[in-house]
Amino acid sequence: MRKILRSLNKLKSNAFTLVELLVVISIIGLLAGLAVPAIQGGLDKAKQGVDVSNARQLGIIFFSEANDNNGIYRINSDLTNTQAAATFLPILQGMFSNGVLPTAKILSGQGVVPAISTNTVTKANIAFGYTPYLTTSDDGQIPLILTKGPTSLSQSNIVLQDTYPWKKKGIVVYRLGNSAEFIKSGVNGAPVGSANIGVTNTNAVLQP
Repeated sequence: MRKILRSLNKLKSNAFTLVELLVVISIIGLLAGLAVPAIQGGLDKAKQGVDVSNARQLGIIFFSEANDNNGIYRINSDLTNTQAAATFLPILQGMFSNGVLPTAKILSGQGVVPAISTNTVTKANIAFGYTPYLTTSDDGQIPLILTKGPTSLSQSNIVLQDTYPWKKKGIVVYRLGNSAEFIKSGVNGAPVGSANIGVTNTNAVLQP
């Protein structure tokens, strides 16, 4: 009996009190709360990097294609002025059919599911919009490729919407000077929920 009592006393002395358990749980919860935003921020950074890379590759392809064809894009195997294209999709379909674009994955991005093949690309599989009619005088200023959503670059501060791939977090741009970046909401003097892309003149944006 004495042995049993001694064993029970030893167990009690080695056990945690309720207060100690609550303190430990609180510390774990606090650390988890601090870690989740940091992890999410890292994931966003990685996704932004992918979108910037895709935009840069797409921009280089577009610039090269227009340069090789005197500013004209091939739509369904025919050389057609960009003014004849109402949307971005016919230009992309022409590039796929002519082998200029080798994969549909380059068109996808944040919140956009990539197409299975180049023959199955729809508006829902395209994460970017395209700014036509640019000239060499726009080099380094106006985005050639940018996250889809805006239909005009008439203002420096693009008001971001929840319907855009990155919603109100920011926007990806690729400029003719071969620079691509993710511009966060509310930086460079832009109001929160807007992105300042440094536009100096008015340009329309073709959407998918």
